[in-house]
Amino acid sequence: MKTNKYMSIKTASVIVALFIIGTLLNIPFSRELKRLKIEAGDTRVKLSDSITTEIVQTGIYGLILGAILVFVGLWLSRNAKLGAPVVESFFSNSEKTKHPFFSKKLLYSIGLSVGLALVILFIHKLVRAHYPVTSIIERPSKLFYAIVSFSAGITEEIMFRLGLMSLIIAIIQFFKRESKPSTSVVWVGIIITAICFGLMHLPLSKNFSNLTLVTVSATMVGNLITGSFFGWVYWKRGLLMAITAHIIWDLVFHVIGSPYLQ
Repeated sequence: MKTNKYMSIKTASVIVALFIIGTLLNIPFSRELKRLKIEAGDTRVKLSDSITTEIVQTGIYGLILGAILVFVGLWLSRNAKLGAPVVESFFSNSEKTKHPFFSKKLLYSIGLSVGLALVILFIHKLVRAHYPVTSIIERPSKLFYAIVSFSAGITEEIMFRLGLMSLIIAIIQFFKRESKPSTSVVWVGIIITAICFGLMHLPLSKNFSNLTLVTVSATMVGNLITGSFFGWVYWKRGLLMAITAHIIWDLVFHVIGSPYLQ
């Protein structure tokens, strides 16, 4: 019992630390976006002169929010039986729970992520060819997108999959009085979370282009597809695999593909 509790504390600590790192990695992209807005004449935007203050404030924010999300995902929603099995295995003494990081399952998830990114890049190109979108401001360079790919992969998976998806499934499971969530319940959680995931990206899209039927539809549909994929990976492989798949997807789509920088 004490061993399991000790393992849970270690797992929670690692995830909170990851979340803090993820929030800090967002600072370069956030500052560059603000700089571009100021250059474009947006007087409402202010860029902090003290990078140290911003780092400290962001770190504290990451610690508090990360702790809340871990509490929700690992404890409050523990009956959903999701969580971070690979992270837990690092602290387990049982040989049965050892999971080599570069396993076939991980490579399979990465392969699917790359494939999905390439398909969406192709669809994006077709849509833009028929429905061109005028940019409001210049976008950050590939370097900033590369850094924020790691930030988004870490923070968004902890927020949406570990936190929100686990909670939704646990709530439905509670009312249905299921000891283990059924496949249909899990998919309801995946879809609802993916819709929220898409809604969260609308304000970001608004930074670069006006919200029209085309841009809103592209943002919502694209994130519904990717959010559902990340949710499936989280369900089948756990949090660390979902984070990895998300990072790979962002790197392939935003950095290698760079559809918005062409």
